[in-house]
Amino acid sequence: MDNSRSKRAVAGQESLQPDSKSGSGRVVGDVTALSSDGRGIVRLREQVFFGEGIVPGDRVTFQPDTTTKPATAYDVKVLRPSPDRCEHTCKHAAKCPASPWGIVNYDVQLREKRELVRRVLRGVVEPELVREMWPSPSQWGYRSRITLRIQAHPRGGFELGYASGAREAGIVPIQQCMLASRIIGRELKRLAAEFRDARTIAAEKFPSRLSLFSTADGVAALAIFQGRRQETDVQEFIEFAERLELDGGFWAAHGNSAGLVGERGMFWRVKESQLMQTGWLGHQLEVHPAGFTQVNDGAFDRVLRYLAEQRTRFSAPTTWDLYGGYGALGFAVASAGSQLVVVEQNGLSRSTFEQLAAARPEVQATFDETEVNRYLPRIKGRIGRDDLIILDPPRSGCHPEALDLIGKSRVRRLLCMSCNPARLARDVKLIAPAGFVVREVQPVDFFPQTPEIEVLALLER
Repeated sequence: MDNSRSKRAVAGQESLQPDSKSGSGRVVGDVTALSSDGRGIVRLREQVFFGEGIVPGDRVTFQPDTTTKPATAYDVKVLRPSPDRCEHTCKHAAKCPASPWGIVNYDVQLREKRELVRRVLRGVVEPELVREMWPSPSQWGYRSRITLRIQAHPRGGFELGYASGAREAGIVPIQQCMLASRIIGRELKRLAAEFRDARTIAAEKFPSRLSLFSTADGVAALAIFQGRRQETDVQEFIEFAERLELDGGFWAAHGNSAGLVGERGMFWRVKESQLMQTGWLGHQLEVHPAGFTQVNDGAFDRVLRYLAEQRTRFSAPTTWDLYGGYGALGFAVASAGSQLVVVEQNGLSRSTFEQLAAARPEVQATFDETEVNRYLPRIKGRIGRDDLIILDPPRSGCHPEALDLIGKSRVRRLLCMSCNPARLARDVKLIAPAGFVVREVQPVDFFPQTPEIEVLALLER
């Protein structure tokens, strides 16, 4: 055995030894990587433990629990901090789950995210096809929209914050968010103070969530009421909101338990409330506050510019932008004189699509408001071999029936945008029998300081 292997073996044996200082079953180990849920990974021979607040390079002691899946490292104490550690910027970081990777240097975040993509896609994509991560232009203050939960305080008033756990049993109250843009952060601080003093409105008449977003005139807010409420109750909150004098105004709507607002829901707005604003290759677009748009304009612009540079390469007679939103990706890559079909079930995206159609009149664009699964059976025979299909599904991935229909078409190129690499891996496996293979994978850091990853992938037959 050579010296390097001997040293690694000894280190592995040492990491399995009980912590002699604390006893009680504690063990010592080294953090080797970051996980997709934001925790650090400690490997002890064949066993892997996941722990909070630790980063690669840390040497730690912890109480192991193998009854959980995956196994958990509890009561973690850092014996020797990693040289890649840094001071977290946010004062809420000790409790708030919004930016768990803020304790590790940004270059390490990029490296770990690329490795995460490689691990998740292992078996369906060769590791060398995963390119270096595109960094976000801004490491903090990049979000043009944040959504917070609202919770009544036991002594009166209300608090704004992020859910403290997966089941959203409670929130971590905050007065600032370092992920939000500067103007949103400023208004958040003011609104948090106003909500704490809101003692004249009953809890059942207050919304369950508040979404803050950028408009042409400043920050606006969408108040989301869970389930159906009496219109008089919503109106009482709107009257309260008018006194807060947000530059962009206040909206209100009914949403489901997850805070999602459908286009058929009821909407209210104070006078002159503004639409959400976003950028697209130098153009300013307005988006309905219940519509979808990317929250990191700088990182998304990098993707759009890349696609615009690829127009000649693809030169597709027709681009089919499925799960397309308002068609941002399709309009970026479509060539002059070609056709673009945007398929989106949320009709609130139509008005933004029309703005893009006016910005690129040389593209013959149409918007079909329908579900992809219902649309594909009708047009499968119209999809040509040299066409391009763009897939930008929700976090749950593409529906298997949609992938089956695409596989039965003649198209030979797919461009996939995914915010969930694990679902992308599943979708690639499902469509592989039709002859599709991954040619390149470009991870993009849309969400610095978090484990979230956006991936752009090209598949060809």
